[in-house]
Amino acid sequence: MKRFALVLILFVYAASEPGAWAQPTIAANGVRNSGSYAFPALPNGSIAEGSIFVVFGTDLGPAKIVQVSSFPLPTTQGLSGTSIQVTVNGTTVDAIMLYTLATQVAAVLPSDTPLGSGMLTVTYNGQTSNSVPINVVKSSFGIFAVNQSGSGQGVFQNVISQTDRPFNSSTVVAQPGQVIILWGTGLGPVSGIEQDGPLPGNIGGLDIHVYVAGVEAQIQYNGRSGCCVGDDQIVFVVPAGVQGCSLPVYVQIGAIISNFVTMAVGPDASSCPNPDALSGSLLATAQQKGGLNVGDLSVGRFITVSEKSQRNDNVFADFEFIPLVDLGAPPVQEGACSIGTFPGGGAGGGGGAPRGLEAGNVTAATPVGSYPLPEVQGQPGDYGITFFPGYPNPAPTGIINNGTVLTPGTTTFTWTGGSGVSGGSGSIDFPVSFQVTSATVTTIDRSQGLTITWTGATKGAIVSFSLQSQVSAGVGAALSCSVDAALGKFTISSALLSALPPSYSASGTATGAFSVSERFTGSFTAPGIDIGITEFTETVDFSPVVIK
Repeated sequence: MKRFALVLILFVYAASEPGAWAQPTIAANGVRNSGSYAFPALPNGSIAEGSIFVVFGTDLGPAKIVQVSSFPLPTTQGLSGTSIQVTVNGTTVDAIMLYTLATQVAAVLPSDTPLGSGMLTVTYNGQTSNSVPINVVKSSFGIFAVNQSGSGQGVFQNVISQTDRPFNSSTVVAQPGQVIILWGTGLGPVSGIEQDGPLPGNIGGLDIHVYVAGVEAQIQYNGRSGCCVGDDQIVFVVPAGVQGCSLPVYVQIGAIISNFVTMAVGPDASSCPNPDALSGSLLATAQQKGGLNVGDLSVGRFITVSEKSQRNDNVFADFEFIPLVDLGAPPVQEGACSIGTFPGGGAGGGGGAPRGLEAGNVTAATPVGSYPLPEVQGQPGDYGITFFPGYPNPAPTGIINNGTVLTPGTTTFTWTGGSGVSGGSGSIDFPVSFQVTSATVTTIDRSQGLTITWTGATKGAIVSFSLQSQVSAGVGAALSCSVDAALGKFTISSALLSALPPSYSASGTATGAFSVSERFTGSFTAPGIDIGITEFTETVDFSPVVIK
C-alpha cells in the first residue's frame, strides 16, 4: 500500500556544482493513481482531486527514498529538492509531497485542483522535467493491493472488534455478513487544509458501489482515513452467498470502475474454500522436495470465425517440477468477472521457474490414430502435436496438415519414462460438442451488454470469456469471466464493458480480441507424478473485433 508513515528518515547528499544535476524526465504513461496504477489512457486512468498519485521517470529525486516526517507536509518548498506542479485551465497548484526517489515520486493532488485536462511537471534541485498530460476528475478510485501494483490480493481488514482488525488473506478469511475495511485512494475532494493532517469524514454525494464476486455489498462508510493524508477507506459488509479464496472486488463511482483486486471469503475464520489447495500429504511432500512433479494431459480444439474460418486441434502432455511457492493457485471463480490492465505492474520474488521433466517416448492414441508426441522445441518436458488442416508445406515437426482433425472419443497418453518421471499413462474423453450459438461477434459496443449463448457443454465444465482492448500497441485492458457451462447463456454488462478502452486500429485492422472457451478438468495417477491433471478445452475465437 502506497501510503506514508510519519517516521524520521535522514538523508544526506554531497554538495554539487550548479548545473551538475541531471534534468528530471517523466516516463511515458508515467502519472498513475497509486492504488490502481491504471494507465492514463484507460477509462479509470484519470487522477481524482485529493487522491494519491505516483510519477515514474528518471532523475526525479535522490538516489535513496526520502519520505515526509512531520506535518505540515511540503508543497511549494518541495521534499528533499523535489516538487510537483499541476496546471489546469490556467491555474497552477503544487502537489502535497509524500516521498521522493530518483525513479518514482508520490504526492497528493490538492482537492482544490481545477477539473479538466492539464499538464504536470516535476522539479528537482531547480531543474524542471518535461511536461506530461494529466486529466483531473472529481472521483476515480484505486484499490490498494498487497503487491503495490494494483492487482491480486487487495488491502482489506476483517473487522472482528475495535482492536482486532487483521488483514484479509487466504489464511485469514472473511465471512458473509462481516464488516470489512477497504483501503484505496480517489474517492474525491475534501474541505480543509490537507497538508496539515488527515481529514476523516464520510464523503457524501457519491454514486458509489462495491461489488464482491459480482454481488453488490452494503456500504457503511466512504471517506478519508483517520491515519493518512489522501488515503480513503470504504467500510462494507460482505454479501451473503459469496465464497472463494480469490473473489474479485471492485468499486464503481458513477460510470468509472476501479481496478480489480481479490479477497478471501469462507464459511468460518479458519478455512478457505479452495478445492485446488494442497492436501496435508501433498503439502508435506512439497515441503520435503521443495515442490511437486505435475503432469498435465490435454486435448483441445481452437476455431477462428473471423474473416477466414480455421480449425486446429492439439494433443499435449506436459511434465514439470513446480516450486512450492507456485503451487495451490486459487481456482477460477464461477459467475465472476475481472479486469486487468497491461502491461501490468507486479511484485518480484517467487521461488524459481518451473522445470521441465524428461518423460521418454510419449505417445497419444487418439480416435483418429496413434501418434508419437515430439518434444516441443525449446520447452523441455512439453510434448505435443497439432492437427492443422491447410497449414502450408513443408510443415514443421509437430504439425499434421493432411486434413486430419480430432473426432469425439477417448485419447490415451502413454510415456516410457525418462530422467524426470517414470513410465505411466492417462486418458481423456473428449466430446467435441461445444457450440457457440449466438451470432458471430465482429463489433462490441461498450454501451450495450454482450450476450453469448452456447450448446453442447459438458456437465461440470466452465465456460470462460476473454475480451481484450488496446489503446495503443501493448497498452490496454482485458476482461475475463467464468461461469457454469450448464447455464447456456451469459451477458457481460455494459458497466463492465465500459471499463475497457475503445480499441485502436493498426493499418486499418481492428486490434480487439474476443474468445469463448469451454474447459473441463479431471485427474490421473501415475508413478512419479504428484499431481496429475487431465483437461480438454474448446475455444471459439472471434478476433479481431472492433471495440467501440
